Amino acid sequence: MADLFDNISKWLLDQALSDDDIEQTMRGLCNRLVDGGIPLARVSVGRTILHPVIGLKDMQWDRETGQIETSTMSRSVIRELHNVNAPFATMSRGEEDNITADLRDPEQVARYPLFADLAARGITGYMAAGRVYGTYQDIFKPLSENFRGGSVSFSTKRFSGFSQSDLDGLERLITPLCICLRLADERFVATEILETYLGRITGKQVLKGQIERGDGRQIECALLYSDLRGSVALSQSLDSQTYLDTVNAYFDCTATAIEEHGGEVLKFIGDGVLAIFPFDDATRPRANMCAAALSSAQEAFARAEHANTMRVKADLPPLHFGIGLHVGTVIYGNVGTARRLDFTATGPAVGLASRCEAMTRDLDKPLLATGAFAALCPVQGTDLGTHEMRGFDDPVALVSYPVA
Repeated sequence: MADLFDNISKWLLDQALSDDDIEQTMRGLCNRLVDGGIPLARVSVGRTILHPVIGLKDMQWDRETGQIETSTMSRSVIRELHNVNAPFATMSRGEEDNITADLRDPEQVARYPLFADLAARGITGYMAAGRVYGTYQDIFKPLSENFRGGSVSFSTKRFSGFSQSDLDGLERLITPLCICLRLADERFVATEILETYLGRITGKQVLKGQIERGDGRQIECALLYSDLRGSVALSQSLDSQTYLDTVNAYFDCTATAIEEHGGEVLKFIGDGVLAIFPFDDATRPRANMCAAALSSAQEAFARAEHANTMRVKADLPPLHFGIGLHVGTVIYGNVGTARRLDFTATGPAVGLASRCEAMTRDLDKPLLATGAFAALCPVQGTDLGTHEMRGFDDPVALVSYPVA
């Protein structure tokens, strides 16, 4: 007959296949153990993660509060770690498979600084175990030749500590819990990668299943198109690394401002940026999104002015660019071949935003918008009349805005 730990093991495996986040699984695990008569006071989970910024992720559940605290350790911090004296590090180095301790015993308390802290908080018994999984990363080499995977610890405040049956049962939960951790972290990394390369809004669309060629829909949005001035001359006058640094500095000014104002960078087109600010009547009203697009453009110029002060001092070429703003309906979805897809926005509105930016050179106005954008934007600009646009039959009204 299945016991408590058999039932929880099965539940954990079902959770691994669910869409619940790992915090929900952690809370459910702890509640099931407490409801089943296991005198838990604290549960801690730590694991390595393959991520460009984060190296370690941790979770801690506390029975008194019922809350779960999560934290991360950056790769830069991990590089400074050496000879860490902690239970999880000891197991990750392969020195012990699992660790149990009676924290009423001063000699056992002295084994780790963590034990002294736990004993001071009334913890009497401690049990930890882990599993090795995932990709080895050189960043952990100073800690161990095989530092990877996840570790879990259980603590109690029961006067007599954990019973042997408690310890045996908790050990049986380590593997199914680590399966949950691994799958949750892989989903996390997949989401982070999609958001990094596709953007927050677009990444979510892909994760929801919009992945086939031709998958798409029409959306209304404000569009922002920006292009770096004199990039060809810069590429010829600068060495390759300085040129790339210059392009990235330009992207830092424009793309960062766009993301901070709720926009989505769809494309880095050479040294150009295409972004959208999708409309939604309930959460992203048209006027607000147009105001956000304009504010992001002005913020980009403010960032560039600050960066140029430093660049001139460093004898680097200043950043100059133009920005065009427009509103319209775009086709938002997957285009490409069966083996190479791109998620983007296409349609005449995108082309008009690009043409609007091109006019910033002709009119010597770095920030221009179409009349359609200005009609929705609550901030008033300066009317520049209508102008012919290459590829468009009818003249287009243009409005300029100050860059500061």
